Amino acid sequence: MIELTVNSKNPAAISNAFKKIAEMAKSGAIEKTTLVHIILGAGVYTELLNYNLQNPLIMEAAHGVKSENCVVRAENCEAFHRDTENRAVFVIGPSATNVTLRGFSIQNTHVKTLGDEKLGNQAEALCFHNQRGVLKAERMTFQSHQDTIHVKGFSHFEDCVIEGDVDFIWGYCDTSLFERCSIRVIEDNRGDCPAYVLQSRALANRPGFVFMDCEFFAVPRQTAPIFLARSSGTGKADSRDRWDSVAIINCAISEHFSSALFTDEDGTRAVFPKGSALTGWREYGTKTRTASGKLVKADTSARYKADYVLSEKEYKEHYASADMLLRAFPKLP
Repeated sequence: MIELTVNSKNPAAISNAFKKIAEMAKSGAIEKTTLVHIILGAGVYTELLNYNLQNPLIMEAAHGVKSENCVVRAENCEAFHRDTENRAVFVIGPSATNVTLRGFSIQNTHVKTLGDEKLGNQAEALCFHNQRGVLKAERMTFQSHQDTIHVKGFSHFEDCVIEGDVDFIWGYCDTSLFERCSIRVIEDNRGDCPAYVLQSRALANRPGFVFMDCEFFAVPRQTAPIFLARSSGTGKADSRDRWDSVAIINCAISEHFSSALFTDEDGTRAVFPKGSALTGWREYGTKTRTASGKLVKADTSARYKADYVLSEKEYKEHYASADMLLRAFPKLP
């Protein structure tokens, strides 16, 4: 293992650490399987980061430093750098293998201008642009407005905070598991606009985005609806990806969300597939958080027609523990 401690007072401290590791791997000073451990001192790191090395990476805040006091922060968006893998604050590339992020914050400070998507409002905090590796995020905070987190492949988020307003969790994932996370719909600076937490473009016949014991909060709109997910409108039976696969397991959802929970936007975005135990839009054990803070059993009678409520038998067979999903993750160093 190689361990590096960086300080926010040094310009491009994290980028320089990545560069040093790349040079060492290229020269043969370290093996490509050597674990890299980067410790972040408290402070604000104003950098755009890209990690695309085979070396397993653990990057975490120093012991005792709270995530709000250890922040990677920058402005980036589609208008600045086109395409998903270029417009995030932190990009993890396709050569990465096993990446763990722990105990700090990543903020994309881009503020939306207008509702026109051509103006480049997509602005990820994190892009896991990798179908073969594994991302693990623990006690992290991710903040942006639109498209906060984009993931491919396999990822596991534990005890994280994720904030945004439109499609702020999305991607072409195999399995992206969220445990005990706080998912927060924030105000849209453009005004009273509809909000959507998720847009799944999951791989065909794969679990997609799975939330276990999470809570979904929302700053209420005046009249505009708030949905948990909307369809991309591009999934098909013979497509490799773009399936609308989202599972909500034993989660609490604010009463400010639409009772339909999911939407095809008035029929303009075809939903595929229809929910089932393993794919599509599905839920089990959902509770509603009332304005008074009380948790009550959710009324699913007004859900979107493609939503599927799992039976207890299906829950026990597929979602009773995170290990049921994690065992399918690649076994990496």
